Amino acid sequence: MSLFSKLKKVENLSPQLRNLYLHQVIKNIGLEVVGIFGIIFLYKILGSLSAVLWIYLIISFFYFLLLPLWAKLLRLVSLHILMALGTVLLLGNILVFYFLSPGSSAWPQIYLIIVLIVAEITHRLFYWVPYHVDLARFIDTHHRGRQLSSLAILISLICVALPAFSAFIIVKFGFSVLFILAACLILMSVFPIFFVRSGREVFSFRYLETFTKLFDKKHFKSNLAYFSNGFQNAVSMIVWPIFIFLVLQGQYLKVGLISAAIILVVCVLRYIVGEATDKLDKKKLIRTGSILYAFGWLFKALSGAATSIFLAGVYHDFSAVVVYTPFDALAYEIAADQGHYVDEFTILREMSLHVGRVAALALGLIIVYNFGINYVFVSAAAVSLLLSLVSKEEFVSVR
Repeated sequence: MSLFSKLKKVENLSPQLRNLYLHQVIKNIGLEVVGIFGIIFLYKILGSLSAVLWIYLIISFFYFLLLPLWAKLLRLVSLHILMALGTVLLLGNILVFYFLSPGSSAWPQIYLIIVLIVAEITHRLFYWVPYHVDLARFIDTHHRGRQLSSLAILISLICVALPAFSAFIIVKFGFSVLFILAACLILMSVFPIFFVRSGREVFSFRYLETFTKLFDKKHFKSNLAYFSNGFQNAVSMIVWPIFIFLVLQGQYLKVGLISAAIILVVCVLRYIVGEATDKLDKKKLIRTGSILYAFGWLFKALSGAATSIFLAGVYHDFSAVVVYTPFDALAYEIAADQGHYVDEFTILREMSLHVGRVAALALGLIIVYNFGINYVFVSAAAVSLLLSLVSKEEFVSVR
């Protein structure tokens, strides 16, 4: 019996959800082939953490501004078609990395960076709202935590050796081979999307009305929680990989091996938390997890060698499982409860996340310039406590 057949039997996945999961697994394998080395590669090419932060700050800012305008497309095209287009647009990022590789292109660097920014913005616009809307509708009402953690476990188990494998590819053949492999896998992930067969949505808010809804005091606390989510995501995905690279003095194999070891240890604990999410009070789990998660950032700030990076990484990723499994389950529960307004809620949530990303990257620029990279993790520790503010009661309806 295949791994997917076993998962279907255990979790009773619907055909729609199974295809969505298959897409996510293949796509994440492609992304994990590049993994943390994508940000490290960009840092090596540009030679500056500030330059990397500026690029992703621009991406998040324009995504935030364009999302309510783009949302009008939801009524014109089925969600799975938009998701497929968004996945193809993700290839733009990988191809830019390929052409930025030494010896691969004579293009001026600035033009490739502009292409990278445009490709990433359009990928996010086309992909994430349709994905979240579909997932909210297809996931089992009574087993959200378990089904979300099962997807994460499946991806982790398959991807556990990829950081070490990618490091070997980089050392042996260079970055170009890594990017070609990732592009092929991401392209393959498009095909399961066409079996999802989701419908269209009608985004009912006007452009300026969307911002009014976003900053409505009725949703203020929960939006702060999503802001916190976006803030920490930016620090985890951009600052932490570069910090590891600097501490380990550019040793790609050591970076890959430590990353693989962290994934292996944490995925063993993930299913337990997924089960607990469906049985225990999600708010209490989130409150406890956010405190544990805050300490994880402080441990990372104090890391200065391979061993401490591994221990801090394991602790922090485990605490992330504790807080984000119920946090994400609650977010999809709220979204599903919106009925016709699931797309409006999802867009407001995405906008809150990217306000957090913009804040993290802007503050990161100030902190890195004036104090040092470690202090970025201290700011993330403070912001992580806001995760506990998420509230289902605040989102009885976004109308």
